Amino acid sequence: MYLIIVGAGAVGSSLVQLALKDGHDVALIERDEDRAKRAAACYDCMVLHADIAQGGIMEEAQAERAQALIATTDDDSDNLMAAFLGVEHGVQTLISVVNDERHQGLFQRLGVHVLLDPEQIIAEHLYGVLCQPAAEDVIKLAGGAQVVELKVAPDSPLAGKSLSQSGQARLLPKEALIVSLKRGDKTLIPSGKTVLEAQDLLTVFAQRTLGAKELEVFSGARA
Repeated sequence: MYLIIVGAGAVGSSLVQLALKDGHDVALIERDEDRAKRAAACYDCMVLHADIAQGGIMEEAQAERAQALIATTDDDSDNLMAAFLGVEHGVQTLISVVNDERHQGLFQRLGVHVLLDPEQIIAEHLYGVLCQPAAEDVIKLAGGAQVVELKVAPDSPLAGKSLSQSGQARLLPKEALIVSLKRGDKTLIPSGKTVLEAQDLLTVFAQRTLGAKELEVFSGARA
């Protein structure tokens, strides 16, 4: 896939790294000269030092062959211009950070997928991990649901039991579903017969926020 990323700040730089790691081609547009130079030195991709509104920049970025454009700057006017140019050049997928929720409608009318206030999302993510220290990672979903990554401790009562046995013993939190299991380099989709082992990394979907006491069954604190 060929991507155009606008902005080499924290979000944009992380996106470049992820895209290149997955083997995608990237063109990065950054108007700040120092950021552009750092990006050119760090990433094996096309880096263009230019304002997105600069005439001809989309042609230079080869927008005609781009499958997606992602605008990540902290200036909604720049992001909106990038989205508008993406529409003009027929880019199929448009994604943008929106820093002020009052501007959300403008982006959506262009058919842009929006990400509101990434700093707030990061803060909520970190707070979720803080409140659930047994979790390896926490992702909040709409309606209070969440996805939690949890490691099975050696002294967890779940270790050595199948999911069916754990369910019958009512060890697992209510309204929680183990949707995948990573064991070493392998990722498994578990069934009732799957026996959990110590150090298994579980991805758990819960319809509500799981409390610290409910997570102790994974950490072994109440074993």
